[in-house]
Amino acid sequence: MQNKEKKPNTLRFLSLPVDQGGCGWYRVRQPFNEILQHTEHDAYVVDTEKDDMQEVYKAMMIADVIVIRQGGEAGRRQLLEKYPEIKAKWVLDIDDNIEIISPYSEHYKDYGVREYHDKYLKRDIWKDGENGFNSVDNQAKVDSLLKGMEEVDLITVTTPYLAEYAKKYNKNVKITPNCINHDHWWKLNLKSNKKLRVGWSGGVSHYEDWYAIRKPLNALLKEFDFTLVMVGSHYGGLIDKENRDKVELHPWLPFKGHSYRMMALALDIAIIPLADLPFNHYKSPIKWYEMSSMGVPSVVSGITPYKEVIKEGKTALTYKTTKQFSKALRTLLTKPALRKKLGFNARKWVKDNRDSKKCASIFIDAYQSIL
Repeated sequence: MQNKEKKPNTLRFLSLPVDQGGCGWYRVRQPFNEILQHTEHDAYVVDTEKDDMQEVYKAMMIADVIVIRQGGEAGRRQLLEKYPEIKAKWVLDIDDNIEIISPYSEHYKDYGVREYHDKYLKRDIWKDGENGFNSVDNQAKVDSLLKGMEEVDLITVTTPYLAEYAKKYNKNVKITPNCINHDHWWKLNLKSNKKLRVGWSGGVSHYEDWYAIRKPLNALLKEFDFTLVMVGSHYGGLIDKENRDKVELHPWLPFKGHSYRMMALALDIAIIPLADLPFNHYKSPIKWYEMSSMGVPSVVSGITPYKEVIKEGKTALTYKTTKQFSKALRTLLTKPALRKKLGFNARKWVKDNRDSKKCASIFIDAYQSIL
């Protein structure tokens, strides 16, 4: 953010540091880039490794709005204690309900507030003092975030369901959906694969989602000759030994290259499993947006947040039971015309409704609402 004379009717948006992964990208970096490139407003994300902190301080003094992500509320308090002259309005962005995080999520290590013993595995999954888990410290983190939600001028969230949760702590809540930059994601136009490629991408919190579909997926891998492509976290232990030679694993890479690598994988079908658990209902449908932006047809869990944006049989096939999952994936494996139709319709919906250039105005309107 440059300390130059402000133009009439323009605003200055500043974000404190955010991660370089997907969350930081979709919630702050991408919308700030779009605001900077396509509007008269100024937007800047602080980089503590590259920026002169004196210049950052000056930028905070002239900012109209300062954005923080969940976890940044403690830093906000420290800044206001040190620099009470900061007059900017504060926005806290959240994209999860950490109060009900699943013990089978790796993020439980950071936000879980109770030890957890698995009665089926007959062993402790999370125990204080082991593997970096500390329930007392985590309770302090959760309490800090909840207090921060009350303290800020605005909370931004990804979905209406998450908005209802946030309103318990702050009356000012705006929905700023995750959106897709179609300069980075586009329609695949590749030669047909000799063997169909069924893909998924995701992080460390999806074990329960994969566990729920393990039996029908393994049965279909035995019945059909397709490649299962897994990007990011790998749940190979849920794949039967006789099917593991049909699985193609890819690790994460820096998020700036994520879209190009996903397109290079040349997927024919996407699967987006999500177990019907309270924590999952607060997520965003970003995985379906990504797959749809490439024209890849999807088999998607038919629960919130996906059921609110998907038109069954028109933009995707959905399921709620393992039997329905098996039927839906079998249908896409055997019906190329339907794959083409669903992929086309899904891409059109995302282009019309979740284009990042159009979404920039949603973020601006949300920030302006508190000025």
